Amino acid sequence: MEVSSISLRDTLGPFPCVGGRDIVASCFRCDSRKVRPGDVFVAVRGATHDGHLYIERAVSAGASAVVIERPHPQISVPQCIVPDSRAAFAKICMALQGWPARALTVAGITGTNGKTTTAWLLRSVLEAAGRKTGLLGTIEYSDGNSSEAAGLTTPDAEQLAHHFDRMVRARASHCVMEVSSHALDQRRCSGISLSVAAITNITHDHFDYHGNSDRYRTVKSQIAGLLQPRSPLLVGIDDAGCRAAISLLPPDTCVVTFGFSPEAQIRAEILQCTDRVQDLRLTLSSFEIRIQSPLVGRHNVLNMLTAAAMAEQLGVDADAIRDGLQRVADVPGRMERIDAGQPFKVFVDYAHTPDGLAQCLVTARGLTTGRVILVFGAGGDRDRSKRPLMAQATEGADAIFVTSDNPRSEDPLRIIEEICSGYASTAHVRTSVDRLVAIRDAVTLAGPGDVVMVAGRGHEATQLIGDRHIGFDDRKVTSRLLRELNSSRTH
Repeated sequence: MEVSSISLRDTLGPFPCVGGRDIVASCFRCDSRKVRPGDVFVAVRGATHDGHLYIERAVSAGASAVVIERPHPQISVPQCIVPDSRAAFAKICMALQGWPARALTVAGITGTNGKTTTAWLLRSVLEAAGRKTGLLGTIEYSDGNSSEAAGLTTPDAEQLAHHFDRMVRARASHCVMEVSSHALDQRRCSGISLSVAAITNITHDHFDYHGNSDRYRTVKSQIAGLLQPRSPLLVGIDDAGCRAAISLLPPDTCVVTFGFSPEAQIRAEILQCTDRVQDLRLTLSSFEIRIQSPLVGRHNVLNMLTAAAMAEQLGVDADAIRDGLQRVADVPGRMERIDAGQPFKVFVDYAHTPDGLAQCLVTARGLTTGRVILVFGAGGDRDRSKRPLMAQATEGADAIFVTSDNPRSEDPLRIIEEICSGYASTAHVRTSVDRLVAIRDAVTLAGPGDVVMVAGRGHEATQLIGDRHIGFDDRKVTSRLLRELNSSRTH
């Protein structure tokens, strides 16, 4: 619930306040262009701009005080000096809404791959246990009653506070949220305390932002700093990136490992698997459960294990965990089966990293004795270093169609060329800038028993080409092409 004003001393703690003992205000801005007389300006360091460069502009616009990381000698208004203005702004946003996250039990999931599916599974488990649950993630933001399409995987600090307030108003008791590496680095979640958290895996992604794997792992490990004292952090021990991140965690972190490995504290075992169902045994801290799930692939077993282990840590019993996991038949754009009556299998998946694509191909190979046909591309204005690695990860497909993903401002042909530079041989690779053509050619090539995987965009409903947002949903496009193909083959 929004409050009329807040005290920075109460909100942030006893940080030095130059020019006064405390700052009390009702409106805080981190954009100097939006400052109005009486507002407090928070100088936030962004990815491309540093708010400290605009302090004098904000004061000239009427800022009554500033929150900054270093004293500014040329201004006369009160200055609150904090070690990290981004973290301070996140706490200010929560305080202005009356700290709604404190009224909820919050579970946070980070990792390169698997965040979305794990979040959907955990929400289903919590709801099966009778807990009304909000969700913040890549696909949607939900307050437990209604949902809207997501913008960012983790909303910015102001929007986070708004969504938590919505959940409290909707009488939710729990929230499951995906926590992106960008959000961790930018301290968007600093006003939130997690009751449980998980790192699914840490593989190659976002090096355009983080720079290298060491920095990326360091940022991912910072989710431990959001945990309440003695709350557990689940870490995927099968993943090399996660194993390396464990050494980066604070020594008092309560680490619980999970995976297929016998070394894991929480373990999964695949008892039987078909192309329609997996029969699993999950060994948790206090009990074992047997489940049957239509979610295919070893990566989805780990997603289910993570959700089950997080739920157990939150006090959910075995029956609710089993029921909640088995209720999830699919997650939008995550190994989503497209069935229009064709004699081969088709899946749409969000995989857009080398590891994600490799996992998709392993799953596809396990579902057929026929060919695996893959369609994928790479996003523009994003990590270019992973493009040839995506090719190397997909060498095992029998036929590959490299096409546009979301090229944004880049030349889509150049993106395709950078991907293809990673192939030792392009004999089984075809290219097309037009994604619709690539998908059509892939399903036309497919025969009985084959598997077609359309990867990279998953649930996304628009394609970003230049400055245009063009309606293009892989699931709808693929379904339409399959219907057309079936019709042409029956005439």
